[in-house]
Amino acid sequence: LLNCCNLVALKARESGVDLVTRVPDDLPIVNGDPRAFKQIVLNLVSNAIKFTERGGKVTVSAGIEGSRLLLRVSDTGVGIAADDLKRLGDPFFQAGKTYQRRHEGTGLGLSIVKGLVGLHHGDMNVESKVGEGTIVSVALPLAFTPPAVEPSSNVSTLKPALRSGLQEQTHQVKKSA
Repeated sequence: LLNCCNLVALKARESGVDLVTRVPDDLPIVNGDPRAFKQIVLNLVSNAIKFTERGGKVTVSAGIEGSRLLLRVSDTGVGIAADDLKRLGDPFFQAGKTYQRRHEGTGLGLSIVKGLVGLHHGDMNVESKVGEGTIVSVALPLAFTPPAVEPSSNVSTLKPALRSGLQEQTHQVKKSA
């Protein structure tokens, strides 16, 4: 978690945004895909920095509640309108009217987070007010067990078709300086 925050700390500094982390020293390791966890944190923190004005603050906190890791990224950014909150996390959706947007992006960041959280049997919640900021909370089970992959009966091995009348040809490629 701290490594991810360190990766985006320069962007925060360049944007004039305070990046604060509140993570206990004894935070256990989540049993899941470490690359997915890193992607979740990077996407959430990057978004928070991107949509927070100079002089604002992004806070990343984590803790344990029962058998779940709670990750919370809050910002004092531009916020998200109530109408847009319903569609947040849909692929390619970007909150705000097109003519109001000052930030580039594909609209995939939160969609990816939502998908990765779901794959780990976790929950994601977004609270926001325009002009006040946004809080994204993610709860992931500490003891994640990936589902067993059952062999599928409709899987077959594809073999390339033989081309009739063609002999195997060897091609040489000459490199020129």
